[in-house]
Amino acid sequence: MSILFAGCSFTNGMELKDKKVDRFSQIVAREFGMLEWNEGKIGAGNDYIQRSVFNAVLGNKKHYSTAIKNIKVIKHTYDSSPTDTRPTYPLVEGAMKDGYYEQVIQSSRDSNGAGTPDLVVCMWSGINRHELLRLSSITNNWSWVVNTWASFGLDLKTLRATPDSLPYIDKQFAESGDGLIVAGYLKRIRNAHMNLRLTIGHMLSVKYLLEAKGIPQLHYLFSQGQYRPLLPVLDWDTFENTNVWWDSLDLSKDQLVAELPVLKSEGFYDLTKRLKLPIGPKDHPLEQAHAHMARRIITDIKNNEFNTAFD
Repeated sequence: MSILFAGCSFTNGMELKDKKVDRFSQIVAREFGMLEWNEGKIGAGNDYIQRSVFNAVLGNKKHYSTAIKNIKVIKHTYDSSPTDTRPTYPLVEGAMKDGYYEQVIQSSRDSNGAGTPDLVVCMWSGINRHELLRLSSITNNWSWVVNTWASFGLDLKTLRATPDSLPYIDKQFAESGDGLIVAGYLKRIRNAHMNLRLTIGHMLSVKYLLEAKGIPQLHYLFSQGQYRPLLPVLDWDTFENTNVWWDSLDLSKDQLVAELPVLKSEGFYDLTKRLKLPIGPKDHPLEQAHAHMARRIITDIKNNEFNTAFD
């Protein structure tokens, strides 16, 4: 039997010395004698969490997490000539060198036969992240890449990123000259009101898929900081608009919180700060915090009597 954990770097266990021992997902799985299936992805947003849960459940194939295995490295060459359009944003894809790129292919999961997870635990990420599916200009492969931030400030009037906000740009976008377009989309088109409502859509779709499949579920926030302060915007008037305007059917704050109590819950990061537990240099909860989060999840599993199905 396996528990599927979906989330971002907080779920992945970034900055822990030994993820396979100390991250909360492993502690919870050990408690119930089950296999840990951790799909936490560093830098991931809530569109990734929805996608990973859908794929895991509808794929009808169980998995469990293993230690990272290096499968192969493919070296690609590319034109690294400077261009006027190359952005100066912080870049991801650290394996890129001047003129060549090392495509490192790894695995951290094995198959455990047909079936669906016996429990799904989602730790929802920041609302201002999202992912892109892009064809690499270097490897000619399709891959899902994260779009997140090195630093982020919120303009409280427009709910867009402040001008000094600094996004991370996938370096292969930079090499193709599209980095400025991606950065502009993140900073000037996306906004927190839209991102919150899109996240709620992801949450609702996961909730009702799992209910329809009869799979127990638990939901948490990585941090309440991008949720609680913004909940009042859910009561703002919104319209549908093509050539004319008409009232939308968007749900209110109270309606959505009734559907998703997690929206007002204490996040993992907030629990860590409240208990004054150590936080890593890259701002991730460390071993003590993961142990506390694991106890919280274990208690929720027992209180909901999900564990009776594990016996």
